[in-house]
Amino acid sequence: MHTVFELNRLPSPVLTRIITYSDPATWWSTENRSVRALINSTSFRCGWVAHLAKSTNIPAPATRIEDIDTHICSILEPVAHTTGSYSWITQNFVRALGTNHPELLNAISLALLRTLLLNGEMDTASMVVQHTNAKLDALDGQFVRKLVTQCSELWMLQWLATNGLDFSDIYNRGNCFDVSQLIDWVTSDRVELLQFLTDRGLQLPVRSLIEYALGYSEPKVVEFLMYHDAENAHELSWNDVLLMACTETSTNLDVFACVVRMTEPSIVWTFAALCLASHAMVDAYAYDKFITLRNMPDAAAWIVKSTRGRTPIECLCERLTYENLTYISPFVRDFIELGVSTANMPSIMSVMCQ
Repeated sequence: MHTVFELNRLPSPVLTRIITYSDPATWWSTENRSVRALINSTSFRCGWVAHLAKSTNIPAPATRIEDIDTHICSILEPVAHTTGSYSWITQNFVRALGTNHPELLNAISLALLRTLLLNGEMDTASMVVQHTNAKLDALDGQFVRKLVTQCSELWMLQWLATNGLDFSDIYNRGNCFDVSQLIDWVTSDRVELLQFLTDRGLQLPVRSLIEYALGYSEPKVVEFLMYHDAENAHELSWNDVLLMACTETSTNLDVFACVVRMTEPSIVWTFAALCLASHAMVDAYAYDKFITLRNMPDAAAWIVKSTRGRTPIECLCERLTYENLTYISPFVRDFIELGVSTANMPSIMSVMCQ
């Protein structure tokens, strides 16, 4: 340990060089205050990062996602591992690195950006953009996708847009916001993120997203997607969504109620009622959805209608089996209560409905 105290007497530039070219982590572990103070200094961090970058020998600036990952692992992580966090990447550090090693700052700018943004350091990230040649409009879609996947927050998208990223361009390239990314936002009810994209003129794949929204999101998400669709492609009507909601057994009750309220009394309600009854064996909430539909104003008149010359009861009993008998009997009882004829109804169903 006495060696450390003897080295303390050396001039700071000499000691900096010795520690940098040996193993800073080992020096840090000595818990010597003077040594730690030196390692904590901005000038030392700049020299340390420059040494690590020289050892890594990666062409600069890094543009591929693989090179950026390597920069983080080989240059930034060793410092963070030693000191315990990335808090050492401060605005003072960025200024100092830009003054003493401008080419290095440009080379690792994207690695710094991703690290800073994932740690919520927006101001320092903005300084990196200001002091380097980093052009966000030239970023690869994979870089943005990885960044947004790791931190799906509105402030992240806003920061990227404010600092020059053209979301419309990167979206159209098809390698950033694909359907799987958007589905994650739909199923986690992140309407504000979807709104951010649509505000920039991006057209969402509504039909694909609606299929997931019915069973794994809230009514507000379905309403947002349908409003967006109405302003753009208009691929779906609320009637279409109602029939989708009836066939999709995972549809949430509150979402189903929302969809029904958005439709008008029509033959679609007739098919919807039959669809729910026919799926009762695989949908534990089919009858609850049926009751929601039945309770709508003027619903009874449409629920009892015949289709292709067959009553709703006849349609259900066409595929009657011992397995589905118990499941569809509540629906048949309701149809009878609403005045549907029981003609041609199998005797076993008559017994179940008594």
